Amino acid sequence: MTVLTAGLTRYLLIAALLLLAGAGAYALGFWLRPAPELSGTAFDQPVLVSGLELVDHSGATVDLAGDFNGQLTLVFFGFTRCPDVCPFTMARLGRIYQDLGAPADLNVVMLTVDPEHDTPAVLGAYVKSFHPEFIGLTGTTSQVATAARAFFIGYAGSGGAVVHSDAVAVLDRQGRLRYVYGQDAVPNLAADLPRLLRMP
Repeated sequence: MTVLTAGLTRYLLIAALLLLAGAGAYALGFWLRPAPELSGTAFDQPVLVSGLELVDHSGATVDLAGDFNGQLTLVFFGFTRCPDVCPFTMARLGRIYQDLGAPADLNVVMLTVDPEHDTPAVLGAYVKSFHPEFIGLTGTTSQVATAARAFFIGYAGSGGAVVHSDAVAVLDRQGRLRYVYGQDAVPNLAADLPRLLRMP
């Protein structure tokens, strides 16, 4: 081997080692970087939601938080005659849920703010049109108002003209209100849900 060949081999070896070291440092930095913040608004002290007795789309009495313990639950307040934000939000949640493979430990619930019209049958047909696993909840006017207060949801009006808060709430597996996703953040649920589903 000539001096020239030996020098070239040494140079190529050093270059390859530097390249490997750089790639290793990049990979290490990638895996050790802090996870991006979730897009929803977090509650500093999660609020335990309990004692909210409602009626599901099959007519059964349920406790909104208690009956879903052990599962992550997304809760959206809306109504079936809503012309825009409700079907848009429910369709988006349907796509996200489907894209995630319809996780067994994730509930998607729509709670009506128009209980006089949205009977269990009406609500059931509505939520099932977005995904067969979705859950519709209704109740008396008083029960719905109590649930809305527990989730810091405002609404007013009657008939087909109800105005309401349009956020999606996240209940953790202990029935605690942990995050709220406003309409600007709802699209990011697709990226956030895998992490949310890992929460205790």
